[in-house]
Amino acid sequence: MTGKLADELARLYRELDAEIARLGWGCRACGECCCFQEHGHELLCSEVEAEYLVTGAQLPEVITDEVCPFLDDRRCTRRQRRTLACRTYFCDAAAEEKMTALTELWTDRLKRLHEHFDIGWKYARLSEHLNRRKTVREKG
Repeated sequence: MTGKLADELARLYRELDAEIARLGWGCRACGECCCFQEHGHELLCSEVEAEYLVTGAQLPEVITDEVCPFLDDRRCTRRQRRTLACRTYFCDAAAEEKMTALTELWTDRLKRLHEHFDIGWKYARLSEHLNRRKTVREKG
């Protein structure tokens, strides 16, 4: 993904990152949150975010809901392009309520970005978006 939409999504992410930094939160870069099955959660994102995430990357051979396909040696290989949910999830249980409110606020901004570009809101598990993209590439 390139062009104006990619630029606007990158800007939204930069603004979100700045707000998170202002709040004093930070990622421990431990990779725990990327082990979905182990920690009982799933990564949801919009189709646009999934497309932005994989731009310039090769899709992994195996895409499951167990672990993020972009996790390597407990590190994110797509950190600069990670989704809103990745940016607003921290392993700090004390911040959970605040994180939820922050996520809702920025998800609304993300929805407005979709509306601005007249793009339908397709929100699903990352694995669904990536597997659909992989199928299209294989058929194409």
